[in-house]
Amino acid sequence: MTHTTTIAGRYRIEGRLGVGGMSTVHLAFDNRLERYVALKLLAEHLADDPTFISRFRREALAAARLVHPNIVQVFDFGFDSGHHQHFIVMEHVPGNSCAELLRDHGHLELAQALSVVTQACRGLDYAHRNGVVHRDVKPGNLLVSDSEVVKLADFGIARAVDQSSITQVGSVLGTAAYLAPEQARGDEAGPRADLYSLGVVTYQLISGRLPYEASSLSELALKQQRESPIPLDELVPEVPHPLAQAVAMALSIDQRGRPATAVELAEALRNGARGISPPGAGDENFAT
Repeated sequence: MTHTTTIAGRYRIEGRLGVGGMSTVHLAFDNRLERYVALKLLAEHLADDPTFISRFRREALAAARLVHPNIVQVFDFGFDSGHHQHFIVMEHVPGNSCAELLRDHGHLELAQALSVVTQACRGLDYAHRNGVVHRDVKPGNLLVSDSEVVKLADFGIARAVDQSSITQVGSVLGTAAYLAPEQARGDEAGPRADLYSLGVVTYQLISGRLPYEASSLSELALKQQRESPIPLDELVPEVPHPLAQAVAMALSIDQRGRPATAVELAEALRNGARGISPPGAGDENFAT
């Protein structure tokens, strides 16, 4: 796509923001509403998968109904027949993803990491109460705006891909480190699967490493079943032991050992981090 390309007769592409195995994200200008948006163009081969198309439409509709300060708003979606591509139009969030922050800094300061995670909990709590499970919580889908507001992106896309005939081995392996064990087994993912994934993200943001390092899906599954991650307070001495325990609880292999809700996870993290006072993560009401 060039900078002169217009999708659906409305969204003028002005630059590329990122690229992945399933899609490319562009900065675009909405000529109708005169605002900048993030335009995600799904890979062309996806247009030929009828199962994906059906699931994609259903999940995009569900995602578009989620309106919350900690969730990237979906404005529009559709199919551009001229370019033979499905697209999603989303809120543009100037800033960085947590994946970019990890790439540039290795890890986050403890207070910043806690702020990111507790804000993500608010978004997940709202989504879960509205019957939507993310299924792909990972650093690349956690956006931190220039004003330090955290927003979850890509609700529902993982489910659309899971239910299609598409396989992207490299992409799956890259994401697998954040998948709950029940997801890796192919079981249905519930809210606690998202909390496991957020536990992995929390561990990585604080320590700069994943709880389990593996070179294949089978090795990862084996390590999850046979090994326990090194406690966070052993890797990072300034982490209070109760906080390390809260993260370990989120990483429980048995989902019954995890917090029941995102609110419970946030409260466990807050209680474990007393005295650290993460910025922007006070005692706001989660039911917003």
